[in-house]
Amino acid sequence: MRNILYFCSPIYPLMIRLLTFILSFTLLSCSFPNGSTTCSNNSSDSIISLDTAAVETPQSRHLSIMMMGDIMPGTQHPQKYLTPDDGKTLFENITPLLQKGDFVVGNLEGTLVDDSPTTQKAVNSFSQYVFMIPTRYTQLFKDAGFTALAVINNHANDVTSLGIESTRKALKNANIPYSGFKADGGYTIIEKEGIKYALCAFGTSPNGNHIDNIAEATKIVTEADSIADIVIVSFHGGCEGTSARHVPKIREYFSNGLSRGDVYKFSRACVDASADIVFGHSPHLCRAMEIYNGRPIAYSLGNFCTPYCMNIKGIMGYAPVLEVIVDDKGNFIKGKIHSFKQRQGKGPVPDSTNAVVKEIRTLSNEDFPQTSPFINDNGEFTIK
Repeated sequence: MRNILYFCSPIYPLMIRLLTFILSFTLLSCSFPNGSTTCSNNSSDSIISLDTAAVETPQSRHLSIMMMGDIMPGTQHPQKYLTPDDGKTLFENITPLLQKGDFVVGNLEGTLVDDSPTTQKAVNSFSQYVFMIPTRYTQLFKDAGFTALAVINNHANDVTSLGIESTRKALKNANIPYSGFKADGGYTIIEKEGIKYALCAFGTSPNGNHIDNIAEATKIVTEADSIADIVIVSFHGGCEGTSARHVPKIREYFSNGLSRGDVYKFSRACVDASADIVFGHSPHLCRAMEIYNGRPIAYSLGNFCTPYCMNIKGIMGYAPVLEVIVDDKGNFIKGKIHSFKQRQGKGPVPDSTNAVVKEIRTLSNEDFPQTSPFINDNGEFTIK
């Protein structure tokens, strides 16, 4: 863990203290106009601070971590699939909830790249669907209350390396922390209100941290835990579609023969390596949850905001927000599944029937009878 030294002893002359502080601050960070500081978003020894003022931290705190699955708010390829208001109201029904969270993260399903002859030419010919999200949509995430994004998934390479670089640049310009690309190291540390969070994102795509390399993944998680107070692992893995509702506890393969990981083995290994929360996405529907060694694992949160180019009928349209309450050391206290559902061409809306709660509860009891959480009708869950 990196030590931070505060030069406050009265034995030092004032000038020496001031010069030392300036030198240390310069070496450790770069300044942003909004007052937050960071060296970069691309190395394991940098800390991204989202604090704009000094924070007095109480001795014990309960923190709300909110997570969701795939987010693809619109694409510009092969034609424009964007809402008439350019996405401005996509998150309007979810923003009040997200802005109550201490840390909010979802999976960016696609690339942030603007439509141009150059980008059209760079489209990956192996991608059946290409998600080319306008770079200006970073503002939608900021306005909705997202703290960070996971970026490695099977659409991260839709516009090849050009799309990856555009995504990295757009998120850095918007000061949105992210994790998943190999070029940016294994994890990102974000400091907010005196708490250091580590986001470690994994997937099954080139240029990303791969869930099949469990030894490397556990090394990343352990190292992140040595720096952060709370370690959050995101993974994009598992097969897709209604036949993939259950966690098989073996390695899964896509129809083209590509590995989609052994999400059960991967997730439990991450907890064993000191992850506090593990959540998944990729199957485009929800899967079971379990509480393993006192830490929650959500094997898939499905799609959250995919108004175009995806099937959102029936269970494919469930769009939960998973809220996990932990203390400032990452210890699980309780949680809640907030029920939302998707609409074609629009953003998610609350679901008064709590259909996704019933789905996740059923799957959890079936797939993990010994370790499934107790989930009540309102979506609140605890350890059994």
